[in-house]
Amino acid sequence: MNKNYKYLSDEHADYIKNLINKVAEKDKNYEIFGAKVHQYELNETVSLEWVRAFEKKYEVKLPQEYVFFITKVGNGGTGPYYGIDPLSLDEDYVRHYKYLSKPSIYNEDYLQFYNEHITLFENKKRYEEREDDEEAFHKKQEQIYNRLENGTLNINNQGCTYDGLLVVNGRRAGEIVYIDWELDVGYPPVLVNMTFLEWYQGYFEAILAGYDIRGYGWNILGDEKELMAKYTNADLKTKSQILSSFFKFTYIDKETTQFKETIQFISNFDGVDDVCRLKLLFSLDYKQALQMFDTFLESDSKKIETAVEVCMDIWSEDNDKYYEKMLRFIYGDYGHFEDRLKETALIFIGRTKRLSAGDLFEFVKDKKHSEHIRRVAMYVIGEAKDVEDFIDTFIDILKNIDSEVVLLETLITLRGVKNEKIAQTYKALMPKYKKDTNPMIAKEIEHYLKYME
Repeated sequence: MNKNYKYLSDEHADYIKNLINKVAEKDKNYEIFGAKVHQYELNETVSLEWVRAFEKKYEVKLPQEYVFFITKVGNGGTGPYYGIDPLSLDEDYVRHYKYLSKPSIYNEDYLQFYNEHITLFENKKRYEEREDDEEAFHKKQEQIYNRLENGTLNINNQGCTYDGLLVVNGRRAGEIVYIDWELDVGYPPVLVNMTFLEWYQGYFEAILAGYDIRGYGWNILGDEKELMAKYTNADLKTKSQILSSFFKFTYIDKETTQFKETIQFISNFDGVDDVCRLKLLFSLDYKQALQMFDTFLESDSKKIETAVEVCMDIWSEDNDKYYEKMLRFIYGDYGHFEDRLKETALIFIGRTKRLSAGDLFEFVKDKKHSEHIRRVAMYVIGEAKDVEDFIDTFIDILKNIDSEVVLLETLITLRGVKNEKIAQTYKALMPKYKKDTNPMIAKEIEHYLKYME
């Protein structure tokens, strides 16, 4: 579409409306997330006089792009996710406006605030304060909410507890922030590095370009060439974001020069988010990705980690040929590889047709591994078709295992195996794990013995 318009002019407003109409025509059945709610309709605009009266009442100067939008395009309506909320004097909206004039935390190091207050709050005080002083808990919670809402206008619901905020004061005024009001540890607010109109227009432009708009706002705007150009001088964080932005390209014609250039760019494993690069390769050029995967598995430990990280992207028909390599990985260097990688490898092993319970028993018994990862291994054993060929091995584990966590998973694995030797072992175990000492284990044993009867 022609972008030959003057910024914030009537022609600019017409361009945005045109974008919306074209997307509405493309998505007639409202299949895009949120479309069934807003149905590509805009609310009536408000006058500039009305906006100035609003600003005076709430002691705020609304960002120029936002004022342009609600006076020239529409006061809310269609937009990213569930659309744009209107600027309104209805009671449901007014309660948030009292925070507009207060300084926005997003002009400061808001992540420091989040880490100091949210993480501490969630990890150490959440439950104890609820039990000891519920009023104090809710007061602290409200204080945190208010600080994160100050100086922002909530304009966009993204589903569940996720919202889009417009910063209205300070150096970040006019920019968009994504926030999850659950305030869970590890999910802080995120500045999407887009002004209101960049964010709004970009959404419809991305749809028309055929991009995947799930998670819109997390990706950097631009086509393949623009992203590659931005990558060169970007910092490490932005480079990772640029790489992840390539996932929005749902299809690239393999016969084009652009495809070859994109693959060459992605294949330049420079240590910056190599996991993302390999995942991208699997999504765009499976054959080349598999070759790279093979190379990584035979390389240094860092590249082996990268390969294991993405092993679930391998097509099911190719799983079996990596069975032995994944076994070697989990039995390898105990101290070096993280449990999450061992867990991924174990789950992958469980997806293969070559899976044999006998290949994982030594892993389960090895105390060098954590309880959790040994439990996962036993879970995978339960997926094997030859479980009943190893009754004696299971009995040895039942009698000698050092971990009740692993023992419980073993009992679960044996639920459907009807065997008298196992039943006798359970009877011998019952006194040790009676209900008042370990009710979960006792319950599993009781159920099995009833099953045998």
